[in-house]
Amino acid sequence: MNKFVAVCLGVLMVVSVGISRAKVEAFALADRVGEPDERSFFLFSTSAGNYIIRQDGMGEYTSPKGMRRVFYLKLGAKGRIDRVYFLEHEGDLFLLYAAHDATSEWAYLTRMEQMKRKARWLTPLSSGDVQAPQIDGDVVVIGSTEIDKLNGRVRQD
Repeated sequence: MNKFVAVCLGVLMVVSVGISRAKVEAFALADRVGEPDERSFFLFSTSAGNYIIRQDGMGEYTSPKGMRRVFYLKLGAKGRIDRVYFLEHEGDLFLLYAAHDATSEWAYLTRMEQMKRKARWLTPLSSGDVQAPQIDGDVVVIGSTEIDKLNGRVRQD
């Protein structure tokens, strides 16, 4: 009887560890309309509505009811967005956008409240040459960089 109980407890522990593992969620690349060195727009949709982001960081959100709201992404005076990755997670919108100006490249990762279109946090990344990010548990993974999804801090291991 003791062996049976021990085996059952072992099976329950293995099953609970398997269930508690968070699934990996990959960001999607937004559709780009326009030419790279001219006016371009990035288009994508979430369950909350449709988004259009212009190369200069000005964005527009359209709700399913047709209401439109404008928002702005931090970019810098001469910056231009090259790529936008997005993911809807826990009701919020995660955006990774790579940008450049005449002399440098950089990127930002932001977590935004979709209903208010306000950033919960914004994390600058030094290189504009970013890979497609993914959420793995409680971190956003971009290449070898891990960023806490709750507060946007880069993890130092």
